[in-house]
Amino acid sequence: QAFDSKGADGSVSSSRPKLTPRAYIAMFGCCCTEKEEAFDSLAVDEKDSKLVKSAPALSKSATADSAAMDQKNCYMVTLPRGPDGKPDLGVEKSDADYLMIKKMTPGVAAWNELNPASHHIGVFDRIVEVNGQAGLGKDMGRALETPSTGDVTLVLQRPSTRVLTLKRPGKLGIIANYMPNYSLKPWIDTVAEGLVADWNKANPDSCIREHDRIMSVNGVSHPPEEVVLQMRKQDDTLEIVVMHYVP
Repeated sequence: QAFDSKGADGSVSSSRPKLTPRAYIAMFGCCCTEKEEAFDSLAVDEKDSKLVKSAPALSKSATADSAAMDQKNCYMVTLPRGPDGKPDLGVEKSDADYLMIKKMTPGVAAWNELNPASHHIGVFDRIVEVNGQAGLGKDMGRALETPSTGDVTLVLQRPSTRVLTLKRPGKLGIIANYMPNYSLKPWIDTVAEGLVADWNKANPDSCIREHDRIMSVNGVSHPPEEVVLQMRKQDDTLEIVVMHYVP
């Protein structure tokens, strides 16, 4: 997908966004049958090719104690397996580091109907443990897709909404990833020097981080590529709504 930029002399040139190495990540299977496509990984600041991704660290089990569960907005559910030996889940696995609930399924609806709201499974909730095992999304995806017997116990993490108001001039300093026709929303791949990092320093209680989901930019929420393109526009003010996950 090409992007047009206007020079100081009024001329218009066309450029293509550079793909980061994440665009070539090998995809993994899971309990989701939707077609996968290649990544589009976009630096929202044109001409900036020096952004460096900080790798997320693996964390200890979120179920170590109830205080940790509450602090991270986590909750536990137990789901039965279907005839195919897998739980009835619709997951989004475009971010290989984290597995996320993509849609409501009959199995999830049945759980929600029988349990209190504090334990309702929602779209955008992140799966952080499968049967007591924490790890990368691709690893938990493999665990969920492997037929077995007995119920499946999951720990999920519920995100919170954060709103950033950024004033230009200045570069944002982030890279956003998405899979066309698959990802629900873009996710933040990189936060480097720029307006977002400055916001994080000035607003530690409202900061955002890698792997958070970008819900909308200046009111534009769909499709993901349009959300990203809004960040590349040189508007004076950007209002960015993000689903944030406590690290």
